[in-house]
Amino acid sequence: MNKKLVLLAIIISANVLIVNAQIGVGEWRDHLPFVYSIAVTQSPSKVYLASENGVFSYNKKNQNIEKLTKVNILSDIGISTIAYSNENQLLIVGYSNGNVDLIFENEVFNLSDIKREMISGSKSINHILFIDEYAYLSCGFGIVVINVQKREVKDTYYIGDLGGNLQVNHLVISNNSLYAATNEGVFIADYTNTNLVDYSNWQIVTAIPNYTSSFNTIYVDETNNIIVNQSNDFSNDIIYAYSAGAWTILNSDYGAIREIKNENSIIQVVSNRNILLYDTNFIFIDSISRTEIPRLNPFDVLISDNAYWIADKGKGLVKYTTGNSEEISPNAPYLADAFSIDINNNKVLVAAGSLTPSWGNTFLNGAAFSFENERWRTMINYNAKDYVSIKIDPYNTDHFYAGSWGGGLVEYRNNELVETFKDENSTLQSTIAGGNFYRIGGLDFDANNNLWITNSDVENPISVKKSNGEWLSYNFDEKISNIRVGKIIVTQNDHKWAVLPSGNGLFAFDNKQTIDDTTDDLYKKLSIIDENGKIISNNVYSIAEDLDGHIWLGLDQGIVVYYSPENVFEDSDFHAQRIIITIGDATDYLLKTETITAIAIDGANRKWIGTNNSGVYLVSKDGTEEINHFTEENSPLLSNKINDIGINHESGEVFFATDKGLISYRGSATMGSDEFRDVYVYPNPVRENYYGDITIRGLVSDVNVKITDISGNIVYETTANGGQATWDGKNFSGSRVSTGVYLVFCSNEDGSKTHITKLLIIK
Repeated sequence: MNKKLVLLAIIISANVLIVNAQIGVGEWRDHLPFVYSIAVTQSPSKVYLASENGVFSYNKKNQNIEKLTKVNILSDIGISTIAYSNENQLLIVGYSNGNVDLIFENEVFNLSDIKREMISGSKSINHILFIDEYAYLSCGFGIVVINVQKREVKDTYYIGDLGGNLQVNHLVISNNSLYAATNEGVFIADYTNTNLVDYSNWQIVTAIPNYTSSFNTIYVDETNNIIVNQSNDFSNDIIYAYSAGAWTILNSDYGAIREIKNENSIIQVVSNRNILLYDTNFIFIDSISRTEIPRLNPFDVLISDNAYWIADKGKGLVKYTTGNSEEISPNAPYLADAFSIDINNNKVLVAAGSLTPSWGNTFLNGAAFSFENERWRTMINYNAKDYVSIKIDPYNTDHFYAGSWGGGLVEYRNNELVETFKDENSTLQSTIAGGNFYRIGGLDFDANNNLWITNSDVENPISVKKSNGEWLSYNFDEKISNIRVGKIIVTQNDHKWAVLPSGNGLFAFDNKQTIDDTTDDLYKKLSIIDENGKIISNNVYSIAEDLDGHIWLGLDQGIVVYYSPENVFEDSDFHAQRIIITIGDATDYLLKTETITAIAIDGANRKWIGTNNSGVYLVSKDGTEEINHFTEENSPLLSNKINDIGINHESGEVFFATDKGLISYRGSATMGSDEFRDVYVYPNPVRENYYGDITIRGLVSDVNVKITDISGNIVYETTANGGQATWDGKNFSGSRVSTGVYLVFCSNEDGSKTHITKLLIIK
């Protein structure tokens, strides 16, 4: 068990600010959708809505939204259900991996017993029933009873055949009888029996038609009348009702019934397209349907304050009163999918496609997310699948392109789709002769605003859309024809480097800045060899050029670097170098056992490295020092599988695209410049209740920064990371400095460029 004491009011109120403002250095924030909701519950003052990614609360009085995610409160991602107990003033969050969070007024308690237990099959928490101080969890293997006051597991009931695992989907109590809707029937037990651990004390209800079928939700009233749903994978669900001593079919008109519950003497049956309302005699009253709420896709519902609060998979929280509906959710991308990132001039773009490990399609709708002025905008293209690359026009951030793995090149202006390029209006080629399948793997602009495009599995695998709109394509003597071509970068000296996935290495070419004349072009297909001519690995996953012009490659065996990439066409012994790093007493090649899926360079020329299953590393500019290692276990990082990394060089915020969604971390480096520009200190003044880092931004790259008191005594000195320096407000002795005005002196190495600014500290 892991106990985290948290002042919820402070953390949550801080999170509200984070939604609308940039975060501080060293802080995290998620960018996860809440519109695909799965459960809803309430306290006396708030409605809580759960998606797989997190929970948010909606204050019914003042309409404030507060997010509860892995960044600030929750221990995990992959939520399966939530429930609130008024008696215990407790919100329980259950996860699909068996993890459980108990959220009280002043603390969060993580109960990881189920997650850590060696159990075959599903551990998902499917439903939560509160009885006094106990929470009964319906799990993928049985029932777990938690004593919420003691914060511990009291019992586990395995109620399957001979005490085996059995998926329990829903549990209710009536007249001291527990009813469990399971994958193999409805079971009943005497709640007062002190030996419910014994499976023989759970009896299957054989009177239900098809009684050994899968039942996913159940309602029982105080007279032991029952409504239960038989879930079917290949036909409509069947709702059975028991009343007056007989079982009848109440309804069989819907493909899926997701929830049955009773509030305010109204039985609510949640189907896949509407909510059916019955009285306590099982007489149909009314329904809430897609006539009232277009595209309604409800998963859960509750009644409160003369309104229906609906957890809708696509709309988030829907507040419905007769004739009126309101959709409520925090601003975020519409989907959790995140595959590729591009950032320019404070604009963040995310391509939300995906590929299989063998570079096949996953057939996600073409989706892109734009983040600007602290607001997300979602664009979905139903005519193209799997956006796997995205690039902002460096001369106009309202103009960008997305590469679809099958749907061609898609052009956007002002977040609106304006053109799709295929063979009829470009030099792009289909992978299927005479077909309509255009795999675009990589995009990059050169200094003249020409867009370079990789077009996989075709004869002419590289195309360019010139700044004047003309198109050209390149064959390169078929050296890379009809194979996969992935990411492409244009280097500082105008060379183009392209990744050849699936073990084909690299390709480099130089058009000699004569884009229309191919007679002087240089090109070379490369194997990744060491100084002895031995192949290190031709499985290349990522590529980046650092601020010194060095090319860094991510392989399935770590990192390699080309320190003189300009010699690629001239040096017959052109080879990569591995970086040797020492951690403790161990010396080895940098990340040699990791698959490196992403590399990004920050303003201090440090390398952010994403891996396939070990999270994110930040290493020094030469790669010989590990500065940070973030994983899903030691940080809010959503997953250890990283698809891409993007850095906002204006703010230092680093965005991580993972297989479970998008999250960001405010790094300590921004991109410096040749001159001081708009230098400012934040926060300023530093209030007595502020304990974070103080940031000095807008600096010349890597300047020396001295902070003195008003008398000129130096209290702190550092070197800027690119264009930004940070200070924790402490002197050389580690004590917080006194109240007063402090001077910040900034100077480059030779003293030719200097700047002085002030800050006020209140202690």
